[in-house]
Amino acid sequence: MKVYQALADALARHGVDTVFGLMGNANLLYLPAFADAGGRFVAVTHEAGAVAMADGHARMSGGIGVASVTHGPAFTNTLTSLVEAARSRSRVLLITGDPPPVPSHFHHFDIATVTAAAGAGYERVYEPASLVRDLNRALQRIVAERRPVVLNIPIAFMQAEASEQAPVVPPVPPPTAAAPQPDTLDRALGLLTSAKRPLVLAGHGAATSGARESLIALADRIGAALATTVLAKEMFAGHPRDIGIFGSLSHGVASEVIADCDCVIAFGAGLNMWTALNGDLLRGKRIVHVDIDPARFGSYTPVDEAVAGDARLTAAAMDSLLREADHAGNRRWADKIEQAMARHIPQADFVDRSGTDTVDIRSAMIRLDRILPARRTVVSDIGRFNVGVWPYLRVADPLHFTTMGGFGSIGLGLAGAIGAALAGNDRPVIATVGDGGFMMHLSEFTTAVREKLPIVVLVLNDGAYGAEHYKLRNHGYDPAHSAYAWPDLAALATTMGARALTVRKIEELDAVGEFVPTLDGPLLVDVRLDPDVNIVRY
Repeated sequence: MKVYQALADALARHGVDTVFGLMGNANLLYLPAFADAGGRFVAVTHEAGAVAMADGHARMSGGIGVASVTHGPAFTNTLTSLVEAARSRSRVLLITGDPPPVPSHFHHFDIATVTAAAGAGYERVYEPASLVRDLNRALQRIVAERRPVVLNIPIAFMQAEASEQAPVVPPVPPPTAAAPQPDTLDRALGLLTSAKRPLVLAGHGAATSGARESLIALADRIGAALATTVLAKEMFAGHPRDIGIFGSLSHGVASEVIADCDCVIAFGAGLNMWTALNGDLLRGKRIVHVDIDPARFGSYTPVDEAVAGDARLTAAAMDSLLREADHAGNRRWADKIEQAMARHIPQADFVDRSGTDTVDIRSAMIRLDRILPARRTVVSDIGRFNVGVWPYLRVADPLHFTTMGGFGSIGLGLAGAIGAALAGNDRPVIATVGDGGFMMHLSEFTTAVREKLPIVVLVLNDGAYGAEHYKLRNHGYDPAHSAYAWPDLAALATTMGARALTVRKIEELDAVGEFVPTLDGPLLVDVRLDPDVNIVRY
């Protein structure tokens, strides 16, 4: 057996069912071998798309996403997506390889150094006979270190005899999360019991730990408000004291509750610059920070008590101790929040600014939230449009939402959504992207068409790079410098073989609901926005 055949076989025995990639000399043989063995090879149009798709696939499947590219510029083309995956702590294996061992070969490149700069791990296959052993090690590091790993398989090995290989050894996950230490728990409980107006804040770490019920039980005991970060949105949906997103995207009632609270107990949340508004929202409050990763403590915001522990186990332990102490929270505070939330409706937070041929993005998302299937996955790009999407387009479970924004690069959302759609979760995938980001990776829309993926791609189209449009005007320059005369996006999508709609009136969104049940490929919805309507609070 040749090395390329052994690699295809080892990937399959590791349970890899999908590889995203673009063929070149370094992967020309093992990708068809992998497909012939029953695996799914998804051919992309750009290497950045391969890694972003593997990233989206990993986030929604809970497994390891695999991307494959050839050497030289193919690897450098992946870098933005690789940094995104590293910043988001995604489980991604990127297979590439050194070019032929010829000193003058123009694809020679220091893969290890650039991989380290990207924040990913690096492994290589040292000899043909060590292929499986080295692959095992790369996959184990991905799981143990919670970050992508680049595996360098030199092209010179591919057609060599594989010889006898080590057995395939599945990666072993880290040990289950531990309960907190009693002494830190006692100090944290001291702050909780002295709080008059507490607030429980859940982040992505709390969502992945399955902490919803434990956090609700704790909040009910102490009479706390419930809030989430963006990446845990809708975790407490349905609870009468759920105030939604904590931070720069908070609605009116939530902002008042956050201002009034005197103690925040954060579980699995980074307390970053957007959640804490650079610390402004937490200033003057007592902060208890619970996280499984002690490296997060103090990264963005100073805290009064740091508790290393799993969110679910820590919340349950806190609730148990408070129950034993017969502690009861401030019912007046709890009642005030419940009454305010019972009166709150999303439309009350803004004045609709739809124009003659444009819609207000907030009104559009509120309408789509009712039209689209409730059980859905939402994968978001980043851009100015986010402030009109994230608070209003909901999901049934926080783990059904992600944003390709760990590195702040626009343009990765479409590929991430394609990867999510191929994760096999039997949920329609909604991609929310800006027009600029969509055009950056327009070519990957053809990948969704080829794969017949029923993705709804919402292009929030203001005909400009929106943040720059606003900032240019703020600095006294003509915002037209940021404007782009794009071609007709619906016509482009139709030419590519997809269905498409152009929406200039809010009621035209109703047609989306008519398309979704029968989708056998992507649907592009070109939602026209006014670039002069700015809803971002800079």
